[in-house]
Amino acid sequence: MLSRIAVFLALILGLGCFSISSSQPVAKPVVTIDPSVPHAFPVAIYRNIRADHLNQMLVDSFSEFNFSLFAKRRDSDDSTIFQFSYPIDKNGKSGTVIFEFKVDGTVVKNKCMNCFLRRGRILNGGDVGKLPWMAQYDLSSRLYPDIDQAYASIKSKSQNYLDPQHGFDYKNMWMGERNRPGYDNSYAKIKLPDLKREVARAFTDSGFILLRDSNPAADATDSVLAFSFPVDGDKPAGVAYSIQFASQFDIDGFCYPCETARLYNPYQTLQPAGVSAMSSRLTLASRFESSLSSANEKTRASTERYLRPGTQYIQPPKSASLGSARPPPPPPT
Repeated sequence: MLSRIAVFLALILGLGCFSISSSQPVAKPVVTIDPSVPHAFPVAIYRNIRADHLNQMLVDSFSEFNFSLFAKRRDSDDSTIFQFSYPIDKNGKSGTVIFEFKVDGTVVKNKCMNCFLRRGRILNGGDVGKLPWMAQYDLSSRLYPDIDQAYASIKSKSQNYLDPQHGFDYKNMWMGERNRPGYDNSYAKIKLPDLKREVARAFTDSGFILLRDSNPAADATDSVLAFSFPVDGDKPAGVAYSIQFASQFDIDGFCYPCETARLYNPYQTLQPAGVSAMSSRLTLASRFESSLSSANEKTRASTERYLRPGTQYIQPPKSASLGSARPPPPPPT
C-alpha cells in the first residue's frame, strides 16, 4: 500500500522533470503551512446557504486563481473533502501541489444550519521539499498569494451567510519573500568561491583571522569558513566564529542559490588570559561586537547585488554578549 502511495505522489509531483543531483543537499521545504495553526480550526461558519451553492462557490473561488479541482468526495462523517491541484511551475509541466480542505456541519434539506469551512493544508509538502530550492522559492511566491486571493474571494462572495460572531478568520500566508528556515541570506548568479572570497575579505578586514575553508571546491554543497577573533594580541586562538554555506548550482556553476548561516556560540569557553592580557580581556566583548558589526556591513556592501531577487540583506540576530553565563536549562514540563 505504501509503495502505491509513493508512486501516486511521484506521478502528481512529476519530480522527474527536475534535474536535481542526488549530491545536492535537501532541507526543510520552503513551501510549508504553519503547523501551529490547527487544521481543524474553522475559517468560517455558514448558515442559511444551500450546501450545493456553498460548495460551488468554494470551487469557483479557487479556480479563479490557478487551482483546478482534483477531487471532491464525501467522508465517513458526512463532511465534504475538496482537493485542488496547483502547478509547480508556470507552464504546468512539472507536476502539482495538492491543497486540501473540508466543509462539515449540519445540513438539512440541502441548507446549511451550521457549515464549517476548515483550514486547508498542503498534502504533499514533504515531496515538494525535495525540489531544487529555487523551484521552491518560485512556487511559494505564486502559491501563497493565490491561496490568499482565493480565500479573499470566498469572503467577498459569502458575506451574507457568515456567522457574524465568528466572522471570517483567515490570515494571509504570503508575507513576502523569505529564506529557508535557519539561513540568513540567499545568493544567486555568483560563483561560490567568489562569494566566499567576499565574505572572507569582509571578516579579515574587520580584524578576524581566517583559519580554514572546510571544502574549497567550487561546487561544494556544504562548507564552512572558520574564523577566529584574536583575544590576546595576534594569537590565532580566540573567539570561534564561522559562516556555513549550503549551496545548489545552475548548469553553469553559479549559485542557484548559495545560502549562508552563522555558527557562533556566545557562551564558548576561552583560553585563560595571562597577566599581560588581563586589560585586553576587559574590552573583548565590545571589540568583538564592533568588529562583527563591521564585518557584516562590509559583507552587505560587497554581496547584496547578488542576493536572490526579492530579498534584502539580513543581519544576523543579536545574541547574548560574549562571555555571558549560559542560561540554565528550562524546567521540565
